[in-house]
Amino acid sequence: DGIQKYLKELKESTFDNYDIVTVGEANGVDAENSDEWVCSEKGKFNMIFQFEHLKLWDYEEKTEFCPKAYKDVLNKWQVALKDKGWNALFIENHDIPRSTSTWGNDEEYWMESAKSFATAYFLQKGTPFIYQGQEIGMTNTIFNSLSEFKDVKSLNEGREKLESGVPEKEVLEILSNTSRDNSRTPMQWDDSKNAGFSSGKPWLKVNGNYKKINVKNQLHEENSIYNYYKSLIKLKKESKTLTYGDFKLLLENDEHVFAYLREFENEKYLVLANLSKNEKKLDLSEFNLKDKNIVLANYEKINRKSEEFQIRAYESIVYKI
Repeated sequence: DGIQKYLKELKESTFDNYDIVTVGEANGVDAENSDEWVCSEKGKFNMIFQFEHLKLWDYEEKTEFCPKAYKDVLNKWQVALKDKGWNALFIENHDIPRSTSTWGNDEEYWMESAKSFATAYFLQKGTPFIYQGQEIGMTNTIFNSLSEFKDVKSLNEGREKLESGVPEKEVLEILSNTSRDNSRTPMQWDDSKNAGFSSGKPWLKVNGNYKKINVKNQLHEENSIYNYYKSLIKLKKESKTLTYGDFKLLLENDEHVFAYLREFENEKYLVLANLSKNEKKLDLSEFNLKDKNIVLANYEKINRKSEEFQIRAYESIVYKI
């Protein structure tokens, strides 16, 4: 309460003096009160990082990621800011565990889930942000003792749990799945010592999978997560529709598939992203989809009739229709 007075002063006395773009980190702000934060008339920022969609997964409370709740939240923000504001699109930051490990599947469907979540968020209306390591599918790490953590929040939680009688093995399992240190481990550049990050001792342990997941491995691998992100960037930059086009949620009641249309000046893109390991049959016959209209997909082989559309585990496809 009362923060708008100071944000108004900040905007009028500082931001308005420069030709700049401002982005606010706004934990606690929901779509219903977005007008005072980011909309053109009363807003104080050009964009804000809203955190509503980050609260849909809780390892300790056994709250699993729910694709429908996720798309409902993001659709709510798309609708709230339509024609009067701009979205900051993101799925990772320095304060949350890795999305591929928490929302997706970092084992059986590591590559597919990383690409599918990338597709779902990146092509919405707004400016997409990519957090370091996200573009190569970096995952949560395994911590073997409390001394390996540096995050004060994790250290405090760990000590409190140990003092309350929670077994050390269970504490380490919880923290390995929830700690902010998961997104702060050194960037995995290659398969050399310390993942090529430093010849010295990094502040945090390097994730043990760095020999497999690193930038060097993915630079020239055509189907890598890194090159998939490059394709998303290229597609978005070259398309006015994927920048300025209207957003319309499809398959609203589907529990697993995030589907939407982007439309601008008689051009349309259909974005499909299965955010689960469940295969689904979809009725998309109204779009008369053809393989030749696919502009991006995370599975190499696609061959199906639109009236019998079966979307595979963590599959994502973008059609220009």
